[in-house]
Amino acid sequence: MVENERDCTDVLVQIAAARSALDAIAQLIVKDYAMSCVNEFSSEKGIENMEKLMKLLFKYL
Repeated sequence: MVENERDCTDVLVQIAAARSALDAIAQLIVKDYAMSCVNEFSSEKGIENMEKLMKLLFKYL
């Protein structure tokens, strides 16, 4: 779009749309991972996964 000299507003709208799409995908991935962590929480592996999830959430937020 920049090479085609499109208006800055058009470029920024596309960037916002791409960010929104990536955020939505990230939310789905985190939700799925969280659900698997909760299902395994009573095991030792579940506790490790929950710690990984917390690190991921803090990094993402």
